[in-house]
Amino acid sequence: MLSKGVDIIVGTTGRILDLLERKHLSLQKIKLMVLDEADRMLNMGFEEDVEKIVKIIKTSVKKLQFLLFSATLPEWVRSIIDKYLNSSYKTVDLVQNLVNKTASTVKHLAINCPYVNRTPVLADISKLI
Repeated sequence: MLSKGVDIIVGTTGRILDLLERKHLSLQKIKLMVLDEADRMLNMGFEEDVEKIVKIIKTSVKKLQFLLFSATLPEWVRSIIDKYLNSSYKTVDLVQNLVNKTASTVKHLAINCPYVNRTPVLADISKLI
């Protein structure tokens, strides 16, 4: 129950805003905010909601650690990072300058199968792994 306090809150921007507006959630003691799939979320139009949440947090919190996770970092995401993080951020690129950005431990399989057979095919593949 949120009224008793929690250590971690996970939610969509819409749900977080709803809880804030109904006074069921307070972010006055928040220390860390994580935005996963930042490029996809912000590209899908959630920028305004994220901005509202950040503004609410900044009115009561002096120091916030803000983490953005993204598989890609296009220029428009960098500009949003600059906007929220005031250019005081670090970028971690786990694959660095590799031409092939796929991890060497990932296996890619392409299997052509009819739609109706996908469940048994996936079950067979999972046995191979």
